[in-house]
Amino acid sequence: MIQRRSMHCLWGLLLLMLFFSSMPVICLGAMRLDAPAAAVRGSAFMARAWSEARVGEFVFFWLGKRLAAQASQHGNGLWQASILLPVPLEQKQDTLQLGVAGVSQGKRDRTVPALTADIRLLHKKRPVQKLTMDRKYVDPPADEQTRIKGDREKVRQALAQYLPGRRWTLPLARPVPGSVSSLFGLRRVFNGQPRGMHRGLDLRGAEGTPVQACADGRVVLADDLYFSGNAVYLNHGEGVFTAYLHLSRILVRQGQDIRRGEVIGLVGATGRVTGPHLHLSLTVQGHAADPEPLLAEHYFPLPGEKATAPVRAVRKEAGQ
Repeated sequence: MIQRRSMHCLWGLLLLMLFFSSMPVICLGAMRLDAPAAAVRGSAFMARAWSEARVGEFVFFWLGKRLAAQASQHGNGLWQASILLPVPLEQKQDTLQLGVAGVSQGKRDRTVPALTADIRLLHKKRPVQKLTMDRKYVDPPADEQTRIKGDREKVRQALAQYLPGRRWTLPLARPVPGSVSSLFGLRRVFNGQPRGMHRGLDLRGAEGTPVQACADGRVVLADDLYFSGNAVYLNHGEGVFTAYLHLSRILVRQGQDIRRGEVIGLVGATGRVTGPHLHLSLTVQGHAADPEPLLAEHYFPLPGEKATAPVRAVRKEAGQ
């Protein structure tokens, strides 16, 4: 973890300029920013900030955005906040800068970073996955274009919805007991035609297998989409969303509040698929991220289900 400490205000502005790339608006006394020294493109990581002085929230500066996280006081007397941040798959730079500032009176738009840390971006090999499927899902007919465009707008609006507070906890619950069949970030070729990267994680599951919510949240979309089939999108607060695609049945409605582990649908093979499975997507601050590192090792069985062995790391490059 990277650790940076600001100097006490009495040490003077000169020392602050030597240690940090910009001056803080609010003199907070000792502060610290913790974040990983390196992160893989396509991943999401936790960043944390501490302050000896009382602050209402911390503002994190990442990918050109100001992202606020409410601060709370811990037993050691420090004010602390954390936030989940993404590293986009397409990010070209080798290093990104993370900044943070403490805000006591809600004037986050006027703040500049008080502390900064450079995070080195790592390359991960992305294998090619070749699939053969119904031609209509590779070259959709003209009369489906309006529907496809409408589906994209539905998803855009769902992911733009604001939900105050954090309803998620890490690790996220595993939605089904099945292991991984297709990795996040695979470069896909459909019927011999190159397509984009796989922006989700495919998990094995027989038709009709119950799908559990990864965390508490609110249903922001529950609909039949052309490519995704029957899909459920959950908003977990603080810019974190999960989506569950290709369901045979949707068991929740838009606007419904959901608890972690609640069954929201059944595994299916609707939309652009080659067989039954669950496509799990994670969106963090507007960017797709790999859900697998954030999932619990164990699947928590529903009443009446048999417990399963721990799910181990990546099993197979090509999937369903």
